[in-house]
Amino acid sequence: MKHRLIPALAILAGSTFSCIPAFADRLSPPDFDASAVSAELIDNALFLPPSDAKSALAPFEGRIDLSETAMPTAPESFKSNDVFGRDPQLFPQVSLEFITVGDDLVPSTQDVIRVGSTENGKSFWDVIVQPGKVWSEGDDGWSRASFPFSLVYMLEGETHNGVAMFLYKDGEVSDLRYQILTQTSPFYVEDYFTASGSVPATLAGTSVPDASQIKADYEKIVADREDFRTWKDLEKKVGAEALKDFNTAIRPSELVLDGLVVDDTFYLRSCPTPAGELPYCERQRFGVWSVSKSAVAATALLAVAEKYGPEVFNAKIADYVPQAAGLAGWDKVTFGNALNMATGMGYGQREAEPKTMWSPYSDDYYAFYEARSANEKLDILLKAAKPYDWGPGVMPRYRDEDMFLLGAALTNYLQSKEDPASDLWTFLQAEVYEPVGIHGMPNNQTIETGETSRQPIMAWGLYATAGDLVKIARLYQNGGRHDGKQILNADLITDIAVTEEPVGLPTSLDHKPYYSKAFWRYPFEGDDCSLFFPSMDGWGENHVMLMPGGVTAIRLARNWDGDESAKDVTSIIRTGNAISPFCADR
Repeated sequence: MKHRLIPALAILAGSTFSCIPAFADRLSPPDFDASAVSAELIDNALFLPPSDAKSALAPFEGRIDLSETAMPTAPESFKSNDVFGRDPQLFPQVSLEFITVGDDLVPSTQDVIRVGSTENGKSFWDVIVQPGKVWSEGDDGWSRASFPFSLVYMLEGETHNGVAMFLYKDGEVSDLRYQILTQTSPFYVEDYFTASGSVPATLAGTSVPDASQIKADYEKIVADREDFRTWKDLEKKVGAEALKDFNTAIRPSELVLDGLVVDDTFYLRSCPTPAGELPYCERQRFGVWSVSKSAVAATALLAVAEKYGPEVFNAKIADYVPQAAGLAGWDKVTFGNALNMATGMGYGQREAEPKTMWSPYSDDYYAFYEARSANEKLDILLKAAKPYDWGPGVMPRYRDEDMFLLGAALTNYLQSKEDPASDLWTFLQAEVYEPVGIHGMPNNQTIETGETSRQPIMAWGLYATAGDLVKIARLYQNGGRHDGKQILNADLITDIAVTEEPVGLPTSLDHKPYYSKAFWRYPFEGDDCSLFFPSMDGWGENHVMLMPGGVTAIRLARNWDGDESAKDVTSIIRTGNAISPFCADR
């Protein structure tokens, strides 16, 4: 059968998405056979229920075992097939459990399924699976099931987002047909790549433990899901003229997702891939890198401050991280210093002038990055950093290590207040994310042995949906309140809001000259006012920009090569001001 094929050249960095020839209207059962799949991408619509789809002939419940399989990719070869001793061109051997709730295909977990970060197999990748759909197209008794997924790695922060589909009937499943279509910025796996193939699949069981609880948890997700609207809906609301320049500076091939929150509703502009819009874009999880510093680290400290008092900001790191005791300089560093990445500790440029937030990464940084356990990471970062002459709280230096250190300190702080078994991620879910409607959001954590608790990375590693980012942004736009309850400390959140005066520590960056509590501060100069607004920013030019008037811009991208055009966010700011004039009421 002929399908709409996507030229491999369309996926290369720096290219634009090309036009695609006509295609057949469906995948037939033979198209799932792992021995007969072309490496070419096909139109994403073939992985989704067509307009005339019928209900699935039967519900699905069971476990599917997938075999480790070579992935046909574009480019055909990677810069390295040995990353931490693992091969990133292998689809991982993994078991996936699903049930159906109505016509939704629901995985037993939306957390990271660890494969590549364990000792199993040779593939580099861990996996995240999200809810999909089931339906039928009259395939001799077969029903169809498709779902979004991401390839990730527990110590890194990017996602390689794709879609997969299998057929099922009478205790059988087909092989799993998949496409990997887009990604956020890579780090150790340097290649931008797409992949298309099929993985041998076996139905290994026809029941799923705790199916009723999975169903109940999923119903909460559905009840709290954001109601995405289209860009055309926003054009009707505010006029096409106000939106015509939105996010126009970035190269099209680097864009992953963009949209705007206006009047508390998210309007999705695009979720592009070389094979059409990304399937299940509203359900996909994206690796947002250092947006995690704001969404996890700042949120955690502000929530702890609300529950136990703002004095936690002045608590000393060395009092809550035993490994820091007795090491020069760390005795002066507070939790708040760490959140500002202004610990006055480091191993880069020793001079205070010229002031710069950036300092060259050393071998110690990469040793910290690659270390698997919390104790290993702490030993490296604490011993490698030496005191700067200016001391803590004076000058920010971009240090992922400080955010991780803060997380370890907060875990121990919570254990001193609550229970020796308390952990920070459970606290965040219970005190912040669940109350605002975020359920099951994955986050990278350390890799431990035995009964040792995992520690969130804090500096990166959050895998959020666009809806999750909307909810976190809304919480900050509302001053840390949700549904009448103060969740984040009201006094300490004031310098994360829009302000007319500079707030925070200078960064030496003109386009975002101040940094405060894990938020960048962007300037705006209007005819009638000057102001600064906060933004959660991450590697690859990911932005969640909390602009005046409750307007929030979300832009996820994969600007790996440092292209300057992606750093130009003036069109985003200009659009926000056109929708809701920033100087109104000032």
